[in-house]
Amino acid sequence: MNDPLRVLIVDDSALVRRLLRQMLESDPSIRVVGEAADGKTAIALTAELRPDVITLDVRMPVLDGVETTRQIMAYHPTPILVLSAAVSGHDATTSFEALAAGALEVMEKPSLTNPDELDHLRRMLIKRVKLIARIKVVTHLRGRRHPPSVLNDVSGEALHQVHTARVAPGQFPVVVIGASTGGPKVVRQLLAGLPPTFAAAVIVVQHIAHGFSIGMAEWLAGASAIPLALATEGMPLRPGHAVLAPDQSDLLINPDGTIHLNTSPLLLQRPSIDIAMMAVAELYGASAVGVLLTGMGRDGAVGMRAIRRAGGLTIAQDEASCTIFGMPRAAIELGAAEMVLPPEEILVVLCERFARPASMP
Repeated sequence: MNDPLRVLIVDDSALVRRLLRQMLESDPSIRVVGEAADGKTAIALTAELRPDVITLDVRMPVLDGVETTRQIMAYHPTPILVLSAAVSGHDATTSFEALAAGALEVMEKPSLTNPDELDHLRRMLIKRVKLIARIKVVTHLRGRRHPPSVLNDVSGEALHQVHTARVAPGQFPVVVIGASTGGPKVVRQLLAGLPPTFAAAVIVVQHIAHGFSIGMAEWLAGASAIPLALATEGMPLRPGHAVLAPDQSDLLINPDGTIHLNTSPLLLQRPSIDIAMMAVAELYGASAVGVLLTGMGRDGAVGMRAIRRAGGLTIAQDEASCTIFGMPRAAIELGAAEMVLPPEEILVVLCERFARPASMP
């Protein structure tokens, strides 16, 4: 019989810690090995207990969730599931900062005031813990240097390799960036490195827990060099602008270049990277671009193949820089990836191909 998954719970509320323990230990394959009420204690217990997974609150005394994540990932890398009391606003922004620091997933914290939702959240919590326990995390040495900003990850060289966009007259290119686990920090890195003169429209399809797309859009917009908004029904795609596909909706493109959000029942990962990429391939042909980043599974591989068959550019993130190489690997094995590059080189290619000189309108 396999040993149970060993979980460390980190939350400043004793009631929440008790609830999380009850939820997790309702599954016999999970055992809670420790609890911490603040980040400093969490770091010490991680070193002592070496848990398989950590559930981490973001708002705590002594040391918040972001700095706690940085320290854990720098010295004792462990899969971290961030639990946020809010899906937008300050707590959500802090949650995404923790993801940028090395945490793997975020989900809404179970609420003591909504007992009707507790069983659903219990099942989701157990599922997420088991999922991230399978991921081999790496040491994030940046946590030992305390960098001032994630924006420093972007190569300055990429911003200087700018050429006129090669697009058909009267048309603009559309870049679809697809990502899952480990994706938010890479997506943010790419958006932060695009110049304001970027001549393509950008669609971001990120697998994220239900309700968190609003918070993610706010977080990405705060770093993006081009305007970014959460996609809404009928919104037009515009060059030099980015949209984020909302959770629970598939992003499609109408013939007039406006967005259609499909919310009909479907037993697929939603938002689907494949569906967005295939829609862009069909409408934009050789002016479509697919970028597939880190993530588990195969979503995006078929969409990338559709773009490549239409004559568009396709790029998969390389294995060395991926948190999980599943989605890029699937695209490569399908023959859908024209290029396989780390994020900083993906950024260089996008800037070379689709940045206008500043003097152009």
